[in-house]
Amino acid sequence: MKITNHDSSTRSVQVGLILASALLLSTPNAVQGFSTTTTITRSLDVPIIKSSISLRALPSQSDSPSNSENAMDSSTALSYSNAEYMPGMLKTTDASSVELKSARVQHQWTKQNLAIAMPALMGLLADPVLSMVDTGFVGRSGPINLAALGVCTSIFHMAFTVFRASTVATTSLVGSAETEEEKRQITKLSLQFAGVLGTVVLLALRLGGPHMLATMGVSKSSPLFKPACDYLFARCWAAPAVVGLVVAEGAFRGNDDSKTPLVASGIAAVINLILDPLLMFPLGMGMAGAAVATAVSQFGAAGLYGWRLMKRRLLPQPTDTTTINKAKVIRSILGANMAMLAKQGSMLVFYTAATALATRMGPMHVATHQVALSLFWLVTMWLDSGSISSQVLMSKNMNTPAKARSLTKYMVKYALLQGLAFSALVGGIGKFVPGVFTSDATIQSLILRCLPHLAVQQTVVSLTLILEGLAIGGNQFRYMAAGTAVSTAVGVAALCRATSVVGIWGSAVNIFFALRLVNAIIGVARVHMGLNRKERMESENNGLEPVPVS
Repeated sequence: MKITNHDSSTRSVQVGLILASALLLSTPNAVQGFSTTTTITRSLDVPIIKSSISLRALPSQSDSPSNSENAMDSSTALSYSNAEYMPGMLKTTDASSVELKSARVQHQWTKQNLAIAMPALMGLLADPVLSMVDTGFVGRSGPINLAALGVCTSIFHMAFTVFRASTVATTSLVGSAETEEEKRQITKLSLQFAGVLGTVVLLALRLGGPHMLATMGVSKSSPLFKPACDYLFARCWAAPAVVGLVVAEGAFRGNDDSKTPLVASGIAAVINLILDPLLMFPLGMGMAGAAVATAVSQFGAAGLYGWRLMKRRLLPQPTDTTTINKAKVIRSILGANMAMLAKQGSMLVFYTAATALATRMGPMHVATHQVALSLFWLVTMWLDSGSISSQVLMSKNMNTPAKARSLTKYMVKYALLQGLAFSALVGGIGKFVPGVFTSDATIQSLILRCLPHLAVQQTVVSLTLILEGLAIGGNQFRYMAAGTAVSTAVGVAALCRATSVVGIWGSAVNIFFALRLVNAIIGVARVHMGLNRKERMESENNGLEPVPVS
């Protein structure tokens, strides 16, 4: 029996199925196990009327054994469901149900999006807060220490920012895992991988610290060298904890928990705020005291993550019995992390090249670049929280193609809306920005010339980050890494043609993000092409004819 689509209402289909069953009941073979049900189920938190009928032709007492076998072999099972997300099944909806479902689905995505994005935003703000605390107290100890802190902060930023990619990779891997045991194994192996990476960073900072300082322009004869070494050597011991933090954060996000990372960031900020003045001044540790305070705060956050991992049983348990192919899991972890590290590293190359070029242009241009970059990072933190949300939600809904399609449509609208809002905000406050940062007329003029470009970029950046999150949530790790590397190469080439800071922000940055946006669009398209293939294969294996989703 071939099932085809009808545009009649659910009740009409139910009546038709009952009449069909009556006809079947009139056949010589008795039909047993006949049932008709009408229930209210919830799919995506949307009430859906679901009707089903099951028929099985069984032999009557007068049938011969051979007839019985034939009857059993030719048993008929008919089922119907108007759930839109079941390919190959009969689908009927009316206008009112479509409107109701659309409104409820939109509301559900909004609720889930904000539940992830808002705590993520607070967590993203934690690192700048830690830096501000250090800067505030170190600045009171004199300009030499403050300058040394600036150099060390740049080194730690380059060392640890790249490993933020492990948060992205772990979030997607844990979120898309099919079983709880698989999630626990991914978390355990990812933390072990983080321990190895953290140890490598520790050794690199401890053994190569003086060379790094020399590369940054701080030689052994510089008055900055000693306080910079004090800070660098005291803080580097927390490297394994820091890399572990970013992996643990991804594990919790992949388990739909964005509150634990927020609490951990808050604990680190409080510890740092208390220990910074205590170690620096009463105990007379100076720069080393500031570094120890930051390191202890990071160990404190790592301790909270460890406690929560055990309490929530997010690590392998003695009761786990399912055999997991650890080699396959390790390959996926290494592949995802290496791809995301390459992506993060290529972006860092672009921003470093832009700063280096602005520095060579002169003090006015580098000062303008610093103001523009600070404003850009501040706004991007909000936009990046939406990227985290889109990644988590996509990884959680990968096994339901229609949900993934619905999520993509919603997140594109969300990205466009928030992008336009921030473009209007940056454009609206533009005339007040220069006076907040400087009184120099030349720098103010350059900032005013850069701000229109910054305003327009917010919409492009919003779309780029959200779509990148969706693509990475769909496990497009390698493609996104390769595409970002190409975008970086073209962006750096555009930087080389810039003759002023306005050229950096008005041309090179625009080209960089435009290419990243195109790359992200293709990445999301690849995700959905894979989902469509999977849907067709499942329909073919089940002998069903897929129903296109409008």
